[in-house]
This record gives sequence, C-alpha cells and structure tokens, in this order.
Amino acid sequence: MQSHLDKLRQTHRRLDRAIDTMRAPARQEDRKRMKKMRLLVKDRIAALTGSRVRSRA
Repeated sequence: MQSHLDKLRQTHRRLDRAIDTMRAPARQEDRKRMKKMRLLVKDRIAALTGSRVRSRA
C-alpha cells in the first residue's frame, strides 16, 4: 500500500508542476482538466492516509 501511496503523491507533484507551467490561454481547458485530476489524486491520498482534506470554497 505504501508503494501505491508514493505513486499517488508523485503523480500529484507532477500534476502540480505541469499546472504551474501551463500559462498559455489556448491551454486553459487542459489546465482545468489537470486541476480536476490533481484534486482526485489528492482525495485518494487523503482516503488512504485517513486524513481529512478541507475543500476550498
């Protein structure tokens, strides 16, 4: 399970970096999609670690 958790954390970091570098207006849809993916990964990490994640309003 730790290996799976490590992979999820790595995926989250990779998505973070990709989102940060994506600034072109033509790529905004891709950026939105990646943000949703990042949030899903974050939720999975929280579920596996038993920690609660506050959602930003």
